Amino acid sequence: MIKTLLNPAGTRQRLLRDLIVVILLTTGAITAVTLIQGANIRNDIAQEHIRQNLRATSDAIFQFYEPVRNNALLIQKWGVAGIWQMDDIASITAKLIPMMENMPQAAAVKFGDTDGRSYLLTANENIWITRTVTPKRPGVTTWKQWVNGQLIDTRVEEKPYDVTQRFWYKKGLSLTSGNQADVTWLPPYMLDYIDLPGLSAIMAWTSEEKDPLTSVLALDVSVNDLFNRISETNVGPNGTAFLFDGDASVYHPVSSEKRTETHQFYLDHTEVEAPDVRQAMGAWHAKGKPTDAFTFTIEGRTYWAGVQPITADTREFWIGVVVPQSDFLQKVLERRWGILLIGLIILGAGFVMAGFLTWKYRHQLRDMPNQVIRDAHFEDDVRRLIARGEGSSLEFKSTMRMNLKTDKNDKNIEIAWLKTVVAFMNTAGGIIAIGVNDDGEIVGTAPDGFESEDKCRLHFRNLMNQHIGLEFTQYLHLSIGTIDGHTVLVIECERADRPVFLLNKKDESFYVRSGPSSLSLTMRQMLKYLGAGK
Repeated sequence: MIKTLLNPAGTRQRLLRDLIVVILLTTGAITAVTLIQGANIRNDIAQEHIRQNLRATSDAIFQFYEPVRNNALLIQKWGVAGIWQMDDIASITAKLIPMMENMPQAAAVKFGDTDGRSYLLTANENIWITRTVTPKRPGVTTWKQWVNGQLIDTRVEEKPYDVTQRFWYKKGLSLTSGNQADVTWLPPYMLDYIDLPGLSAIMAWTSEEKDPLTSVLALDVSVNDLFNRISETNVGPNGTAFLFDGDASVYHPVSSEKRTETHQFYLDHTEVEAPDVRQAMGAWHAKGKPTDAFTFTIEGRTYWAGVQPITADTREFWIGVVVPQSDFLQKVLERRWGILLIGLIILGAGFVMAGFLTWKYRHQLRDMPNQVIRDAHFEDDVRRLIARGEGSSLEFKSTMRMNLKTDKNDKNIEIAWLKTVVAFMNTAGGIIAIGVNDDGEIVGTAPDGFESEDKCRLHFRNLMNQHIGLEFTQYLHLSIGTIDGHTVLVIECERADRPVFLLNKKDESFYVRSGPSSLSLTMRQMLKYLGAGK
């Protein structure tokens, strides 16, 4: 679609050809399904429904994990660069508190090194608490309390804390002899400072000094918070999402009576109270652990379930969803005897529609260039754009730089839509409308506080120069107009003829568009993507 918007002259014949192909394939598929594979309609709908729910659950977990991962990578870079000095507790704490405030899913940040230093930062309501141990006083633990970056209390305990004996530290040292390229997530274990189960994202790095010093970082996440995020995922009115270990154990806090050293935070699926989860795991094992959605029954009621790893790179954490068939197939099942007749009717209607649409689009293709934002028709073109809704080639943003939650200019807001700009130029082009919220409501860019249109354009150009490169502005067009008294910015992005990177601080990232999302590719993924000719 976006190629049509930005280069209509070269797409008219392709659009007509694709339209005819789609219609023919659709009618052909309907014929095959209704005459030969009518029973498979139910399976196809169920498979897609389960896949969508798995994606929704996986996306929720990704949004939960990703800020923790990004901040762990950032801290590691500080350590490798030599600007991270664990002897300067006040400086470390001043750097970490703002980071932790913007990362509520993190319960604590911890460090340890091979010299015996250890550091912990966590919060108790509005008070930040640090726990430190130094090589000079290995048998002494120092606790400090901080408010608004100011030290308000210090307490010293004659109580040793040996970081080298901690599970997370030992695991971090065992991962690499150098510097990790990405975080490693540990399985659940008991967090000693709050006596609750948690997960840790760990990183390790080794200094390049004469006497190398290896440091281990852990960012802790409460298991309960992760469970809450999963349980809040919408998987239908009666569906359930759960987390398990890829085999037979469902993650769930276990009572102290049933805890063992190795099974503290999950139960064997046969002991799970929820019957749908218990039966789903049993059916998954009985069917040979299928990768596609599968079905089972409970007291005569049919359920569908599916599982997948949280990410392709880890096999330790899996997600599963269970949905009763009645949630999504009730109407289809009620009309199953009329599927054949309906299919034949649709087939006939499809041929009629093919002829009608072919005739209609033959004339309308001449007007395709009008779908580009025109200054003289700004309001009409933008409203028509908004009516289509967000998708692979269109994204809405409320502001250019203002964080509406904090009421302050926020670099992360700018980076968010700059990622989309880069992704559009690396994929098939696209349009970003700023001043339009996620619901398609025109809210304007007044919160950004630009004094004039020229100031706004200058800021846009500066961002392009700073994060993308002025040589790529030839692929961008910024339109500014007013609708119902609200200023709206529209950025039209064409596909670039060479790779485009987003420079953020010292990082260069390569993004592509995948559906309605902008994805960052690793170096290996980028080379494969570019080698395939996009």
